[in-house]
Order: sequence, then structure tokens, then C-alpha cells
Amino acid sequence: MYLAEMCWKEAEGVLKKPDTVIVIPVGSTEQHGCVGPLGTDWMIPNEFARRLSDLAGVVVAPPVCYGVAPHHTSFPGTVDIGLETMIALMESLLNSWFNHGARRFLILNGHGGNDPALDRAGLTIYRRGGLVSVINWWTVAPQLNPEWITGHGDAQEVAAMMAIRPELIKPEYYADTQVDPLTDDVRPCHLNAATFKGATVRVIRDVRDTVSTGGFGGLDARRATRQWGMAMMDGVTQWMKNYVAQFQQMPIGQGRYQKENQSI
Repeated sequence: MYLAEMCWKEAEGVLKKPDTVIVIPVGSTEQHGCVGPLGTDWMIPNEFARRLSDLAGVVVAPPVCYGVAPHHTSFPGTVDIGLETMIALMESLLNSWFNHGARRFLILNGHGGNDPALDRAGLTIYRRGGLVSVINWWTVAPQLNPEWITGHGDAQEVAAMMAIRPELIKPEYYADTQVDPLTDDVRPCHLNAATFKGATVRVIRDVRDTVSTGGFGGLDARRATRQWGMAMMDGVTQWMKNYVAQFQQMPIGQGRYQKENQSI
């Protein structure tokens, strides 16, 4: 089911059902290396949501296509709405559906920069008596299959886009990635992350000053294949379907802390 295709009379009945899950694809419009489309981070979650749309009790909401991306803004086309705006947006969306009866919300997230905002909005709903779960698909994938290694704008995301929108990958823009070490012993490994003597530290810089192409952290984009993308999308989809069934069984309502402190 798709929320946008319902009239309000249909939505009224569906949202009040206790096992209804509102699935919200959330991402960003930002650079994804030389060959990845700017919409990668919302297009992939939107496809996962489509694949869940026929499950009993699932209502797919329209995608949130913009997110928190200040570290990518030196690359043309990137949009950053900021953390506070993202928090306000997600709280407004979730509170609106909560006010109409919905209690279970599953966010399919495609962009790590959104995590703090999603956690904040989810806690707000929890304290009202609802439940929010967030799935970052790119972290799930390599846990299901270590060959589906993650990165930003690298082979994992390019492979996923090859599976769902192959025409958006432009091989003519492939370029060698140049990454300069910060010192002889401190070397960038993923966007603002760097390694030093076997441990990871964050050095906050504009991504364009870290990596020339913008794609970084996983396998080179040239190693992406449509076969990889299709297998990964199918594998993660099945995992998500199994998780939805579990999410529908989770208890909702005020937690013990809220109940014990209602009078405070």
C-alpha cells in the first residue's frame, strides 16, 4: 500500500490498525563519486520500500529526498538541509502520522549523516507511545555477505544503482581516486575517518579535500557489477521482509521509565 495513493477515508482506517507499519524511505541528494547519481541515497531506500509495499500491514510513505550533508556541499548538486531542519522535518512527519493513529514506523535510511536526526525523532515518538526502527541498508548488506563491502559512492552503491537504474551510471566519468595521507602515519580511509597505528580517528574536513572523486571507503567503483547489485538488493530485501514481521510483533506503548515517572 502507498499512502500517497489513498484518500483520507482509506488512510483513516489503515493508520489506526495496531500492526500497521509506516515505511519511510529517507536519503539525501548529494554527490556519489564521479559516476553515482545525486539521488543514490533516496533512490535505493525507495526501491526497498517498493519491494515491501505488498506486505500485509505495510504502508509506504513518500520518500524524503533531502538530508544532512554539509561535508559534501563542495560538489555541485549536493543539498544540505542541516541537522536541526532534518530533526524538525522527521518529527513533524512522524508526529502527524502518530496523531492519526499510527504507532509503528520503519525508516529505510540511505545516508549516514541523517542518523542523529532519525534517532532524535524516534525517541520523541517512543516517549509518546510509539516505536521507530531505522535500517541503514548499506551496513546490513556486508553483514549478510562480506563481499558486499560498503563505501560512499564506491562499488557497493554503484552496484545497487546498476540493479535498479542502470542507465544512471555513466562509465565515461570513471576516474582514478586520489587520496593524500594526512601524515606518514595518518591515512584517510572513509570520508572523515582515518587510520593511525591500527585504530580509527576522525579528522573533520571537506570531503573534496579528502578525496578527489568524492567516492571513497569501499571498493573502487569500477568493480561494481549489475549481478552484484541484483543479488545484494534481493538478499537485503528478504532480510527486511523477515524483519518487518518481527517489528509488527514488538510491544508498543510507554516504557517502564515513562510509566514510573508519569507524575514527575
